[in-house]
Amino acid sequence: MTRIAIGAITRTIGGPATYAVELVRALGERRTPGLEYTVLTDGPEAFADMPVAVEHLPLRTPWMQPLWDHVLVPRALRRVGADLYHGTKNVVPLGCRSPAVVTIHDLAVYHHPESFALAQRWHLRAETPHAARAACAIVTVSEHAAADLRARFPRFAAKVRTVPNGVSARFRPVTDPAALQEFRARHGLGGGPLVAYLGTLQPRKNVELLAAAFARAAPALPGAELVLAGRIRPGYRPALPRERVRLIGPLAASELPLFYGSASVLVNPSSYEGFGLTLVEAMACGCPVIALRRSAVPEVTGDAALLVDEASAEALARALIAMVGTPATAATYRALGLLRATEFSWTRAAAAVEQVYLETMNAATAR
Repeated sequence: MTRIAIGAITRTIGGPATYAVELVRALGERRTPGLEYTVLTDGPEAFADMPVAVEHLPLRTPWMQPLWDHVLVPRALRRVGADLYHGTKNVVPLGCRSPAVVTIHDLAVYHHPESFALAQRWHLRAETPHAARAACAIVTVSEHAAADLRARFPRFAAKVRTVPNGVSARFRPVTDPAALQEFRARHGLGGGPLVAYLGTLQPRKNVELLAAAFARAAPALPGAELVLAGRIRPGYRPALPRERVRLIGPLAASELPLFYGSASVLVNPSSYEGFGLTLVEAMACGCPVIALRRSAVPEVTGDAALLVDEASAEALARALIAMVGTPATAATYRALGLLRATEFSWTRAAAAVEQVYLETMNAATAR
């Protein structure tokens, strides 16, 4: 029996947490003979219903993450007798005795350092090069991110493997109008069109640009509101107008399909994405998507989103009016998005990652 330990920090909301939970779920469901999975996590509740062993490693504050990665994880690896370790969030522990695989989601910290708090910037810039050097294989989530990694760390280019993210089956169109109405009422949203954003509010996400675009488009979109969901990065205070703009904070996982189902359009004005999970989730729920034609976004959306070339309020406003103000355009992108979303599967992602594990173990055994 090969024991594979997976490090999964899940109580910090964001793409890496979703990645860890959904990947572990799909790996556990495969039940591959000869492989046994143990999750090392700060949030054991996220894995309670999965056929995997769980080791709770408390992470009381983000400031403790170096201790978590480099002290608690190595102790747990020895305790469970791990034959291989997979760090799902950019880190391989110092002195890791097991062969290691690491997922590096993107290199945003190099391209947009202003988007990260100082401590987080320091952490990622210290950990990412070490992880690239120490890991036997590097998993990343798009060809764009893979090319970025190979350019930044050419010595380790041969280690990089691209495994696109999936989309959970719970993301599908909501057909219960009462549930959508209740969601709107719970968050103080009106009955008009909703221009939606979901994700961490930080500089590279360009929410201020989106707000400026919405202000330009609003006269052509009677009753519309801009609704921003997600946590605000510590230390960042976006300058946002109050009129017809709603900040509703982080949402529970169970609310996300309702959020997408209530939205007339999801807008992702980000300058840089390693993948962009919200794009695929929205499409799977039948929500049309507008995004900037940047980084991995065209690779993920294909022709199923309205992509904007110019990062300006004027260009985004034109896209909003075209999508929200023209039902036929919205219907076209809704249909394209639903079809595109079927191309992303956590089951396929898990099979590909498992193959990386087996290759890594075979290579370690041959040495």
